[in-house]
Amino acid sequence: MLNIQNLIYLQGGVPLLQQVNLQAYANQRIGLVGKNGCGKSTLFRLIRGEIKPDGGEISMQAGKTIAFVEQEIANSSQPALEFVLDGDVELRRLEKTLAQENHDAAWFEAQHRYEAVDGYAAKARAAQLLNGLGFANDTLERPVTSFSGGWRMRLNLARALMHRADLLLLDEPTNHLDLEAILWLEQYLAHYPGSLILVSHDREFLNACVNRIAHVHDGIIDCYAGDYDDFERARSEKILQQNQAFQQQQAKIAHLEDFVRRFSAKATKAKQAQSRVKALERLTRIAPAHIANGHFELEIEAPERGPDLLLRADEMTFAYGEKMLFQDVSLTLRAGARIALLGPNGAGKSTLIKLLVGELQPTAGKLEITPDIRIGYFAQHQLENLDVDATPLQHMERLAPKQTTLALRTFLGRFGLAGDSENRPVASFSGGEKSRLALALLAWQKPHLLLLDEPTNHLDLDMRDALTLALEEYTGAVVLVSHDRSLIRAVADELWLVADGEAKLFDGDLDDYKNWIEARRPREAAAAQAEKPRQETSARPKKKALLSKQTKLEGELGKAQAELAEINRQLADPATYANSTGDVIGQLNAQRESLEAREAELEESWLELEMALEEAI
Repeated sequence: MLNIQNLIYLQGGVPLLQQVNLQAYANQRIGLVGKNGCGKSTLFRLIRGEIKPDGGEISMQAGKTIAFVEQEIANSSQPALEFVLDGDVELRRLEKTLAQENHDAAWFEAQHRYEAVDGYAAKARAAQLLNGLGFANDTLERPVTSFSGGWRMRLNLARALMHRADLLLLDEPTNHLDLEAILWLEQYLAHYPGSLILVSHDREFLNACVNRIAHVHDGIIDCYAGDYDDFERARSEKILQQNQAFQQQQAKIAHLEDFVRRFSAKATKAKQAQSRVKALERLTRIAPAHIANGHFELEIEAPERGPDLLLRADEMTFAYGEKMLFQDVSLTLRAGARIALLGPNGAGKSTLIKLLVGELQPTAGKLEITPDIRIGYFAQHQLENLDVDATPLQHMERLAPKQTTLALRTFLGRFGLAGDSENRPVASFSGGEKSRLALALLAWQKPHLLLLDEPTNHLDLDMRDALTLALEEYTGAVVLVSHDRSLIRAVADELWLVADGEAKLFDGDLDDYKNWIEARRPREAAAAQAEKPRQETSARPKKKALLSKQTKLEGELGKAQAELAEINRQLADPATYANSTGDVIGQLNAQRESLEAREAELEESWLELEMALEEAI
């Protein structure tokens, strides 16, 4: 289906991709992995044809289509449901043909195709996609512009999924999703009828969705069968075998060089020595191999001594205006506690973190934080508070003015900010680099308590693994919000559920939470269905008002049409021109133009009311 042969792409004159080969066949699900900046997103742009390669070839089988998620934030006044339906380009084309009045051969062919693609169920499919990605039923008719940027990216994702394409390209689709939506998406992709190329830094998401891994490194791509765990095992074995071959070759080279050194001056051995010199020249040197995250040696230290009790919440309640997020929350956080917060998007997980750090104050109840403890707080909005004109080294010097430059540079190097990165202004940083700097600033403080809100966003898999190891070894307390299940499993000892106005200990593990979500969805659907009659009842006065307005419009339209008919009759009568002056004829023509415009305006208003009445039924 997709064939990439000997692809070359230069970035600033330097090869980013060189001699890349990749094939995607029907029903393949490929995970495209590699370090940030290795060229994964660039490869997607090349496949989509947005940029041109500097060498090689990219070809798609004739008639095959590609779907992808637009990265631009949608700015449309369309209802969300209609915006998503536009993703099915063929469906919209068929609808346009079927809307024509002439029922010719093309119309009947379109009707047959429309039935074949189950066009009558298209709206239901679009609604199902939106529900799975977290949109409530009562939001589906809201205009796209009424949603925040993150929710509009979800709309872009739903629109791409609506496209019945042969090949789906997804670049970090979980970035704007909560765990509930991620679990739904991975189930959806596991049964996706086409082929898939997926870029993701979520290990468990990759394991659930792909059956092949394409590893981008050093400008090339190596392919492995299986999921991400299979890839890691195979790559480790490959590295081990390569290092064993390297060691064996080094021993052979040493033996040959020793022979040449010992006997090249002896006449009786000169020919044999020369033969070994030629053997050394012909030898294809094997390079030593290593796992690619060697420079990430994160370490987050806790103070050697600290209080046992860090904070206590007693019947804590919080509300935004009239919207109650949770109430009567009682929580005691002691040294060494390791808690992950679970719950649907918008239930209050991030708000609870902000309360614990002191950014927000409880609406009611008490929250007592032990004096003089150091709290390390990481959240995505903090990345925007970094000084964009300062370098990482300058950030560290402000934090620790008495430390030597060498010590600060060494510390930054553990977070992958050594060399060129430490002297670049933050304004030039990627999201991943900003996250690493924020984590470095946090780690330097040696906090008693870590409050982490989605710390793995923008981090590649190697950096996520390094952070996971650092948090496993950290001896302080942790409260974590994350959609990275691997991180939660490795770090958390307790799970707390924030949902339905409560925040309390969850009796189970992540698999139990998945079951909780699946059991919750039918209840939510039933509640929405039960709400529908009430909404319909409340819509009756609106429908009555619409009918009244439409009746009034029909009267005005009839009057305008009657006046226009009379003027047209006069202008068609020869007696009018015989008995009237030029000024009178001019006035009649002006009145006709005005009435025609009025008629068109009233007809448009009537049609809008008719559509509103159809929706109200």
